[in-house]
Amino acid sequence: MVNPAGTNPMTYDFFGAWDATGPTAPHSALNSYSGIPKADFHTSATIAKLKGLGIPSAKPLLGIGFYGRGWTGVTQSAPGGTATGTVGGTAYAKCGSEWWSYDTPATIATKMAYKNQQGLGGTFFWELSGDTANGELIKAID
Repeated sequence: MVNPAGTNPMTYDFFGAWDATGPTAPHSALNSYSGIPKADFHTSATIAKLKGLGIPSAKPLLGIGFYGRGWTGVTQSAPGGTATGTVGGTAYAKCGSEWWSYDTPATIATKMAYKNQQGLGGTFFWELSGDTANGELIKAID
Protein backbone atom coordinates (compact mmCIF):
# COMPACT_ATOMS: atom_id res chain seq x y z
CA MET A 1 0.00 0.00 0.00
CA VAL A 2 1.24 3.49 -0.86
CA ASN A 3 1.47 6.06 1.91
CA PRO A 4 -1.32 8.57 1.13
CA ALA A 5 0.64 11.40 2.75
CA GLY A 6 3.47 11.07 0.24
CA THR A 7 7.14 10.37 0.60
CA ASN A 8 10.16 12.60 1.12
CA PRO A 9 13.15 10.85 -0.45
CA MET A 10 16.40 12.36 0.70
CA THR A 11 17.67 13.27 -2.77
CA TYR A 12 20.85 14.75 -1.35
CA ASP A 13 23.78 13.40 0.70
CA PHE A 14 24.61 10.75 -1.89
CA PHE A 15 28.29 11.52 -1.17
CA GLY A 16 29.87 13.26 1.81
CA ALA A 17 31.76 13.29 5.10
CA TRP A 18 31.20 9.63 5.92
CA ASP A 19 33.66 8.84 3.07
CA ALA A 20 36.52 10.95 4.43
CA THR A 21 38.95 9.94 1.67
CA GLY A 22 36.41 10.28 -1.14
CA PRO A 23 35.34 9.75 -3.74
CA THR A 24 34.67 13.42 -4.19
CA ALA A 25 31.32 13.80 -5.94
CA PRO A 26 28.31 16.12 -6.02
CA HIS A 27 26.18 15.27 -3.00
CA SER A 28 22.87 15.98 -4.76
CA ALA A 29 23.28 15.46 -8.49
CA LEU A 30 20.03 15.45 -10.45
CA ASN A 31 21.25 13.00 -13.12
CA SER A 32 24.10 10.59 -13.68
CA TYR A 33 27.27 11.95 -15.27
CA SER A 34 30.41 10.60 -16.82
CA GLY A 35 32.67 9.30 -14.06
CA ILE A 36 30.02 9.08 -11.31
CA PRO A 37 31.75 7.07 -8.58
CA LYS A 38 28.67 5.00 -7.66
CA ALA A 39 25.99 4.19 -10.22
CA ASP A 40 22.47 5.39 -9.37
CA PHE A 41 23.67 7.74 -6.60
CA HIS A 42 21.63 10.63 -8.04
CA THR A 43 18.12 12.06 -7.80
CA SER A 44 16.58 10.80 -11.03
CA ALA A 45 17.59 7.19 -10.19
CA THR A 46 15.95 7.53 -6.77
CA ILE A 47 12.70 8.87 -8.27
CA ALA A 48 12.70 6.15 -10.94
CA LYS A 49 13.17 3.50 -8.21
CA LEU A 50 10.21 4.85 -6.23
CA LYS A 51 8.01 4.91 -9.31
CA GLY A 52 9.14 1.37 -10.13
CA LEU A 53 7.91 0.31 -6.69
CA GLY A 54 4.45 1.58 -7.62
CA ILE A 55 4.55 4.94 -5.85
CA PRO A 56 2.48 7.40 -7.93
CA SER A 57 4.38 10.40 -9.35
CA ALA A 58 2.37 12.87 -7.26
CA LYS A 59 3.55 11.33 -3.96
CA PRO A 60 7.32 11.95 -3.86
CA LEU A 61 8.62 15.39 -2.98
CA LEU A 62 11.99 16.47 -4.38
CA GLY A 63 14.55 17.14 -1.64
CA ILE A 64 17.07 19.99 -1.87
CA GLY A 65 20.05 20.33 0.49
CA PHE A 66 20.67 23.99 1.35
CA TYR A 67 24.32 23.33 2.18
CA GLY A 68 27.53 22.09 0.63
CA ARG A 69 29.55 18.96 1.16
CA GLY A 70 33.28 18.98 0.78
CA TRP A 71 36.67 17.41 1.25
CA THR A 72 40.18 18.66 1.82
CA GLY A 73 43.50 17.40 0.46
CA VAL A 74 42.06 17.05 -3.04
CA THR A 75 44.24 17.33 -6.14
CA GLN A 76 41.69 16.40 -8.83
CA SER A 77 39.12 18.94 -10.03
CA ALA A 78 36.65 16.46 -11.57
CA PRO A 79 34.36 14.27 -9.43
CA GLY A 80 35.76 10.92 -8.33
CA GLY A 81 38.99 12.16 -6.78
CA THR A 82 40.51 11.14 -3.49
CA ALA A 83 40.85 13.32 -0.41
CA THR A 84 42.73 13.34 2.87
CA GLY A 85 39.68 14.30 4.90
CA THR A 86 36.36 16.08 4.95
CA VAL A 87 35.31 19.70 5.36
CA GLY A 88 31.91 20.56 6.24
CA GLY A 89 24.26 19.55 -6.71
CA THR A 90 24.86 20.05 -8.99
CA ALA A 91 27.51 22.62 -8.77
CA TYR A 92 31.01 21.83 -7.61
CA ALA A 93 34.28 23.68 -7.33
CA LYS A 94 37.86 22.94 -6.38
CA CYS A 95 39.32 25.74 -4.25
CA GLY A 96 42.98 25.13 -3.44
CA SER A 97 43.04 21.63 -1.95
CA GLU A 98 39.33 21.70 -1.04
CA TRP A 99 36.53 20.28 -3.21
CA TRP A 100 32.93 21.41 -2.64
CA SER A 101 29.54 20.31 -3.93
CA TYR A 102 26.49 22.57 -3.50
CA ASP A 103 23.25 23.79 -5.08
CA THR A 104 22.81 27.25 -6.57
CA PRO A 105 19.67 29.06 -7.72
CA ALA A 106 20.45 27.83 -11.27
CA THR A 107 20.81 24.16 -10.27
CA ILE A 108 17.64 24.39 -8.17
CA ALA A 109 15.78 25.84 -11.18
CA THR A 110 16.87 22.80 -13.21
CA LYS A 111 15.64 20.52 -10.43
CA MET A 112 12.29 22.33 -10.34
CA ALA A 113 11.89 21.81 -14.10
CA TYR A 114 12.63 18.10 -13.54
CA LYS A 115 10.11 17.97 -10.66
CA ASN A 116 7.42 19.47 -12.87
CA GLN A 117 8.26 17.22 -15.83
CA GLN A 118 8.03 14.15 -13.57
CA GLY A 119 4.77 15.34 -11.99
CA LEU A 120 6.20 15.11 -8.47
CA GLY A 121 4.11 16.29 -5.53
CA GLY A 122 6.34 19.18 -4.46
CA THR A 123 9.66 20.08 -2.90
CA PHE A 124 11.22 20.10 0.54
CA PHE A 125 14.63 21.26 1.74
CA TRP A 126 17.09 20.93 4.57
CA GLU A 127 17.81 23.34 6.09
CA LEU A 128 16.80 26.99 6.00
CA SER A 129 19.86 28.39 7.78
CA GLY A 130 21.94 27.27 4.78
CA ASP A 131 20.24 29.81 2.51
CA THR A 132 21.55 33.33 1.91
CA ALA A 133 20.26 36.27 3.97
CA ASN A 134 17.94 37.28 1.10
CA GLY A 135 16.66 33.74 0.49
CA GLU A 136 18.19 33.04 -2.94
CA LEU A 137 17.77 29.26 -2.65
CA ILE A 138 14.21 29.20 -1.35
CA LYS A 139 13.18 31.76 -4.00
CA ALA A 140 14.61 29.45 -6.68
CA ILE A 141 12.14 26.76 -5.56
CA ASP A 142 9.21 29.01 -6.53
